[in-house]
Amino acid sequence: MHQLSWQEVNFAGVVLTGLIAGYVMAIAGLWAAAVPGLVAFDIADIGRRYMVSDRPSAWILGLASHLTNSVLLVLVYAMVIVPSIPWPRLLLGVLWGETLAVVLAGSIVAPLSGLGFLGLKVGGWHYTLTILLLHTLWGLLIGVLYVGP
Repeated sequence: MHQLSWQEVNFAGVVLTGLIAGYVMAIAGLWAAAVPGLVAFDIADIGRRYMVSDRPSAWILGLASHLTNSVLLVLVYAMVIVPSIPWPRLLLGVLWGETLAVVLAGSIVAPLSGLGFLGLKVGGWHYTLTILLLHTLWGLLIGVLYVGP
């Protein structure tokens, strides 16, 4: 396994890619209910829930948390995944996004937010499908946008 330090990656590219992919994912989540079979997914509200706050500012903190997480997860992608696996970046991005959908969002964040594993407690397969598709979109974006060494 080959790793790069944060100085060896295109750090500005990591930050920009993380912000764009995280923002597009958040907006797509709000609009997801317009697609038959999907549900609206307010990522900032989910962040508010796992921070356990009902203050009006908590939604903004939830969005900021999501964007920060997006940048950090693109950093992991750039430092560990891209240099270690010689596959096309688009494929790596999608697989990284789906891994995060199941492991991070589905197994940790959703249960902490009271939604159950992969959101099955509240929306059944519609919610789960939405989570998977939003993370696919995020992964596609990082696979396309991040250009590193």
